[in-house]
Amino acid sequence: MKRITLALLASTSLTGAAMAATMNEQIVETLQSRGFGFIEIKNGPSQTKVEAINGAQKLELIYDNATGQILKQEQERAEADEIGRAGVEIQARNENFLDDDEDDDDDDDDRDDRDDDDDDNDDRDDDDNDSDDDDDDDDDDDDDSDDDDDDDDDDDDDEDDD
Repeated sequence: MKRITLALLASTSLTGAAMAATMNEQIVETLQSRGFGFIEIKNGPSQTKVEAINGAQKLELIYDNATGQILKQEQERAEADEIGRAGVEIQARNENFLDDDEDDDDDDDDRDDRDDDDDDNDDRDDDDNDSDDDDDDDDDDDDDSDDDDDDDDDDDDDEDDD
């Protein structure tokens, strides 16, 4: 599969819309020759996202328009409503697909499932059941006191050694 993606991302010396059109054509031609029946290309300001379906296989790529470097690559089983789709869709977007801005929690969600948004969702669940909050606080206090007890035990052990 790496050979397919590397072939898809061969860079050209063209820039702007001409490069996007040429890259789109190359991507479509390459994927269709590999048996992908449905291809969706979304062109952002500096990134392009490609999703392609071949039977039950779904390929997703996001690459940097300027360098052709793969920024993200996934291969997974296509969902039931995606299997059997055919055709080519090309769209323009005003935003990129990945963002290195640490303050943008939505993009962090796409990269990993452990960010501020997920913590906020957990808090909302806890607000629905206040007794859980009390239990959580008690657990934290218990953990702290257990740590203190462990320290005391260590001191006792030192005294026994003398």
